[in-house]
Amino acid sequence: MSAVPSDSSASSRKIVAIICIVLAVLFIVLGLVYAIEPAKSLPSIMGHKNSTGHHALRMAASFIIGIVFVAAAWIAKAYKPKPQVPTSTPDNSAPVSH
Repeated sequence: MSAVPSDSSASSRKIVAIICIVLAVLFIVLGLVYAIEPAKSLPSIMGHKNSTGHHALRMAASFIIGIVFVAAAWIAKAYKPKPQVPTSTPDNSAPVSH
C-alpha cells in the first residue's frame, strides 16, 4: 500500500460528501416544512390530514437526521487516512557459516 491516498479514494470521499450534503439539505428543509406548515396543510405523504399541530416529533427527527448528514459529509471530506508504514518481512534465511 502506498502512503499517499489514491485519487479514486479521494474522489469517492468527495462524492460521498456531496451526497451527504444534498441529503442534509433535504432533511433540514423537510424539518422547516414541518415547523412552518400546520398539519392540515401538509401533503398526505407527510402526515395524517386529521391530526392537529405541527408534528414536533417528525420536525425534530428531520433536523437531527439533517445534522447527522452534515457531520457525515464533514467527516468524509476531512478524513485523511493514516500513512501506511511498510512492514519489513523477517529474513528467514539461515545464518551463513564460513
